[in-house]
Amino acid sequence: MSDSQKLILNLTAAILGICGALAGCGGSNDTGMGQMSLAVADAPVDGAQAVVVKFTGVELTADGGSPVTITFAQPKSIDLLNQSGMASAVLFRQPIPAGSYGQIRLMVEADGDPSNSYMTLSDGTMHGLRVPSGSETGLKLVSGFVVPIGGVVDYTVDFDLRQAVTCPPGQAPVCILKPAQRLVENTKVGNIQGAASAALVPSGCVPAVYLYSGTVIVPEDMNSTAPTTDANQPVGSKALAANTSVPYYYQFTFLQPGNYTVAFTCQADQDNPDQADSIVTFNPVITGIVISANMTTTADIP
Repeated sequence: MSDSQKLILNLTAAILGICGALAGCGGSNDTGMGQMSLAVADAPVDGAQAVVVKFTGVELTADGGSPVTITFAQPKSIDLLNQSGMASAVLFRQPIPAGSYGQIRLMVEADGDPSNSYMTLSDGTMHGLRVPSGSETGLKLVSGFVVPIGGVVDYTVDFDLRQAVTCPPGQAPVCILKPAQRLVENTKVGNIQGAASAALVPSGCVPAVYLYSGTVIVPEDMNSTAPTTDANQPVGSKALAANTSVPYYYQFTFLQPGNYTVAFTCQADQDNPDQADSIVTFNPVITGIVISANMTTTADIP
């Protein structure tokens, strides 16, 4: 082998070594990392001025790997009522290891002390929020997602506060914040909005619109004790404020594409989310509503 051939081989080996250290030359930048953004949003709760939750961090449980823990330098106290409709508050936006994840744990300070997390009712009274076993487990979402190498994912944790917050009489003035959240990928969801006729809201009516997945002919009220196979359970609800200008307006956001049903009730205040309530009835019921990604569908309630 000539001296010139030896020189070329040595240079080639050196270049390959440098490329290996830099995770590749001329190909994909396979660093094993992706970018993730996670925000929180909510559906309003009846009779509340504020629902403030103090978030201290997020833990992402990888499938077959070590958890990724993101601890905030300062706790983030977020009023979820300010994040309704299309609004959301970002918890973090940063690189994380690429791969499959099976669970998200929102780490919160919600021990019943109103100096941490709290709810302020419309009459001005303040109630501390408590998450059962929150100091150990936080708020868990068992919902799988994938962060691709070199890719960007954008998710929102959507709270339904009408299901998530209860104020049991025996624990006053503390209210309970239960896990009632879902994880949605923002680029793959749509919205539904509409107006409810003022004729549906007579004196004494406490109006709300309930949302159901698929075609539901006999809609039910919220019932946390219902079996998971009960297809007539709502996936969300929106109270219509008594001071809303006519016509009454509703909106559901961050919905997976598919067919949906909406139903109107005047007994929203009678719906105990921990049990079935026969007093809560629905009329009218609107079926056949189609939701597409990145689009808003209008479905008025006559």
